[in-house]
Amino acid sequence: MKKVVVFILSLLIFNAVNAESEKALFSKCVDGDTAYFLVNENEIKVRFLAIDTPESVSKNVSEQPFGKEASDYTCNKISNANEIVLEYEKNKTDKYGRTLAWVWVDGSLLQEELIKNGYGQVAYIYGKYKYTDSLCKVQKYAINNLLNVWSNTSYEEGYCKNKDVENTENNIIYDNIDSVNTDEKTKETLDKLDKVSDKIDDVMNSPKFENVLLYVILIGSVVSLIFKETKKKK
Repeated sequence: MKKVVVFILSLLIFNAVNAESEKALFSKCVDGDTAYFLVNENEIKVRFLAIDTPESVSKNVSEQPFGKEASDYTCNKISNANEIVLEYEKNKTDKYGRTLAWVWVDGSLLQEELIKNGYGQVAYIYGKYKYTDSLCKVQKYAINNLLNVWSNTSYEEGYCKNKDVENTENNIIYDNIDSVNTDEKTKETLDKLDKVSDKIDDVMNSPKFENVLLYVILIGSVVSLIFKETKKKK
């Protein structure tokens, strides 16, 4: 019975976490860091979180070096994707009404691919975002190898300049948004689940607790409390 309870609670929490992300379909390209997607049959304009690629279509700025290459790279990735997932931070839109998101293309983070290949830089960081430290690592790799925009020595490093990160040739470890996140908060939540399941198991084995409806109500209440605590810590 305990294993069943743990499974149910874990499944509920997993679904709640994934409420911060949703699948999307490609609609049309804009440039290296912006595109249109269809979400629930509605077209939305998405500005990719935490990066800035050279301008290629702006009316106010002339085309910048590697702007077209960055735009072509992004368009090729999203237009040929089998699966696209948009993952959101706390602030879901910017002052222009664009949706802000991490863009996962066939299990890989598109922002990582763009930065690692030297098609832009880490920028526009207005809070603690999930993947910025890892993006800075792959940016160091692009800089050290003088890839694309970094072949121009006057290109500014920006946000990552003073970040203490190790250079790496490895991809970001978050290579699949559908996998269970095993960061510290999740581990802490799972520990809580284990303790809660022990208590629920004791109650369920009690002869005084035979009404299945009460079981469901109890589980729902516990899960709700855990979700509230987890959100407070974020």
